[in-house]
Amino acid sequence: MQTQKPTRKTSAHSEVADSVLVQQALAGDHEAFETLVHRYETALFQMIYRYVGEYHQAWDVLQQVLLQLYLSLVTLHLRAEIRPWLFTVARNRCIDHLRHRRPTYFSELEPRDNAQGETTDLADLPDTSPQPEELTERRELRQCVYRVIEAIPIQYRLVVWHRCVGNLDFPEIGQVLNIPTSTVKNRFYRARPLLRAALGAQLDMATAKG
Repeated sequence: MQTQKPTRKTSAHSEVADSVLVQQALAGDHEAFETLVHRYETALFQMIYRYVGEYHQAWDVLQQVLLQLYLSLVTLHLRAEIRPWLFTVARNRCIDHLRHRRPTYFSELEPRDNAQGETTDLADLPDTSPQPEELTERRELRQCVYRVIEAIPIQYRLVVWHRCVGNLDFPEIGQVLNIPTSTVKNRFYRARPLLRAALGAQLDMATAKG
């Protein structure tokens, strides 16, 4: 399966500096944010995978990093480039993941002996990073999710992001947003019909284009 050709707008975005893309994303340009994701996600995934050692867990950590990127756009617009920040966030997420879920993974970061008694470094391990087709499909899915969530008011949007993408529970969301847990629950449940309506609109648009 061939990957989709980039649109003219995406092609133009590909040469734009990180700081400009952040500004455009803050202004509601979804393709600008997708360009940021596309620019760094493969390198981020490869780094994360070498920390956690398992494909699906690495994918989960990557999503946490990308969510943090999205939620941090307001502060990132002051940076000339976001690469150092992104990889610092990814490293910290990996360390947190290993500390709380798989502490034995730390031993996997060291060179080890194979069955023949030869030392195998992590650089020699098979590359299990996503194929281009997978990345394209994931980007398309993320674009749809972003459009649906962006269609609802901001007070609901942040709660939905933290709950559905960040996998935080209601008290944790309350701490992050500095609002009572009861308010978090109220906003989340009020957001559900809004999300259904926004998703229906997206499906109608997709059907019309098809």
